[in-house]
Amino acid sequence: MRKKNRFSIILGFLLIISFSISYLCLADNTTAETVTDLSDRKYEQALIQLLDNAKEAIVISMYSISHGLGDKNPVRLLLNDLLEARERGVSVTMYLNTRFMDDGTNEESFTESAIFKELEDAGCTIYLMPKSRRLHDKLIIVDSRYVIVGSSNWSNSALRKNFESNTLIDSPRHAEAKLKHLENVLSFIKSNSEITDTPAYLEELPNELVIPNELLINKKYFSHMVTKQDNRVFDLYFLLVAHSQLMGEDEFYINLEDMGLSLGLSDTLDYSSLRRQVIRSLKRLQTRYKLIKVKFIHGKDSSVTLLNIPGGSFAISSGSIIQSPDAKLTLRLKFLLLIEALLKTEGKDLHSISKSDLGKRFNLNETTIYDAFNDLED
Repeated sequence: MRKKNRFSIILGFLLIISFSISYLCLADNTTAETVTDLSDRKYEQALIQLLDNAKEAIVISMYSISHGLGDKNPVRLLLNDLLEARERGVSVTMYLNTRFMDDGTNEESFTESAIFKELEDAGCTIYLMPKSRRLHDKLIIVDSRYVIVGSSNWSNSALRKNFESNTLIDSPRHAEAKLKHLENVLSFIKSNSEITDTPAYLEELPNELVIPNELLINKKYFSHMVTKQDNRVFDLYFLLVAHSQLMGEDEFYINLEDMGLSLGLSDTLDYSSLRRQVIRSLKRLQTRYKLIKVKFIHGKDSSVTLLNIPGGSFAISSGSIIQSPDAKLTLRLKFLLLIEALLKTEGKDLHSISKSDLGKRFNLNETTIYDAFNDLED
């Protein structure tokens, strides 16, 4: 009994020591990380202190920098702090967005400004996000320890007028996590450096698209689009099909602005206009053609479900139908290429069938078929 009691006492003592060590370690980790609110006007003063006292590295990932006019505006003073940090030998790395919502102003772009050139000449490392994506960070990391994250862009309004919510986190662990996030951003920037103007839904396409035969044979679908010159609706449907097959899902989300740019809508349009144009086409695909179901979410995104079309199907190269916005393929030619792909699955040659028979089978008048062949020859 005595031996058992001694063993129980020793075991209990060891457990208490183990628990105490674990608690102290946890407490030490907790006290090593502090969180401070920097909402509204607290943000600028705390940021100035961090930049002025940086010893090793400053990393900034920012949606918008509006440098303003004059040497005494608050943004210019922050940028001067970066130049002074470089003079002290502190590394400065910046990740900058290049795609913005149209605010109706004609303000000079930050990347075209004299201060941007000063930062480059001072040895700041600057990475620009391709316009096919939007970098929405408002993030500063100093000395791999201090992290400021929140809602504030670098603008006079954000620093001096707006109600903004920001947080300072003193945590090497959290700083490391944010730096890893920026490694992913950098990987994307480098891998897309040669296709910066490629719209999002054209960046990656499946090699082939699988298309239901019914869409060509039934006169209420593609032939109606050709007759009514529903070019945008036609192109939108194929972008949706491509995205669906790439994702492996019939139901998915799309960004209306990205889709508008992928459809070749003018990049001079503001984003509200882009969204409205895409919304019209999505509604037409839903109500007139009954090819999709769509739900609009917060004005910028939508949930799309491709409806199942029964019957057989055929495959066609995605590059034959989905073109860059600069391509000039006519809608009737795209339809003819679809007909050619369908006939191949039946072991038939497009050129061996009379234009009259093609018109009858695919619900187009003979003149349109002739014009499509002329487009093909051209």
